[in-house]
Amino acid sequence: MADNFQLNVVTPVGKIVDAQVVELTAPGLDGEFGILPRHARYMTALGVGELRYRTTDGAEEVLAVAGGFAEVSRDQVSVLAQTAEDAAMIDVARAEAALQRAEARLAEPEDGMDMSRASIAVEKSLVRLRVAKARGIKPTYQPIVTTEMPIPGADTHDDE
Repeated sequence: MADNFQLNVVTPVGKIVDAQVVELTAPGLDGEFGILPRHARYMTALGVGELRYRTTDGAEEVLAVAGGFAEVSRDQVSVLAQTAEDAAMIDVARAEAALQRAEARLAEPEDGMDMSRASIAVEKSLVRLRVAKARGIKPTYQPIVTTEMPIPGADTHDDE
């Protein structure tokens, strides 16, 4: 009896994962699901979230995924994802900027704006940042810090 199964994660860009694993959890549309060796056949749509798996050598890996499908057979799981990124692939500054843009759209919605699309953008950015943080990846930018910042309308002369 096999104590592992083949995991393949493929995106439109190419194959992201090709590994023997002992367990997998992934985000389905109706919640997270788990797969162990010899699982019953199963097919489901993927949501936005973290795909976690443990390889046969004990390494725990995590990907940020969004959209697509997972097909489970007795000895293989094939994930066809719209997007899948491991921590090294994530541009933290870009993810933070996308999060800020999406939150701003939700805070001040315009007429005809697709609120669900903005909500999904927030969710995707948060997942990407969580995956990067879990692997200890720090932002690649330095915030601008000023020690002297004028306050509009404040009197700068205390001589009087």
